[in-house]
Amino acid sequence: MGQKVLGSRSKIRVNVNKRSRGFSLWSLLVVIVIVIAVVLPAVKAIPSMIEFFSVKRAVNYAKDRSANRKEVVANFDRQAQIDRIEVIKGEDLDVSEDEAGRIRSIDFSYRTEIPVYGPLSLLITYSGTQ
Repeated sequence: MGQKVLGSRSKIRVNVNKRSRGFSLWSLLVVIVIVIAVVLPAVKAIPSMIEFFSVKRAVNYAKDRSANRKEVVANFDRQAQIDRIEVIKGEDLDVSEDEAGRIRSIDFSYRTEIPVYGPLSLLITYSGTQ
């Protein structure tokens, strides 16, 4: 396939033009560089994302077990110590109360800077409401 034999006695073969298939070495290297450029920051951000879910869980715990702002701060700080949360403290939480003094919602927001390559860093802003 791809070559034709001219005549039955002749051993001369003529190449038929066909497209090359597959990756060249250069295109493979480019794909590898692009994959590394995308995957490396994502892998470095995983611990930060796990800590964000711990913060959400601690805020939810504090909301469920507290009656006022002071108790929210104390319960959050207690849970943050257990889960080793260092990016936010209980006093940084924004607690919304209704007229009767009951907790309506707890808001939080913080930023995390993740170094990627040398001077290049990834800045992620996390926020949530429970």
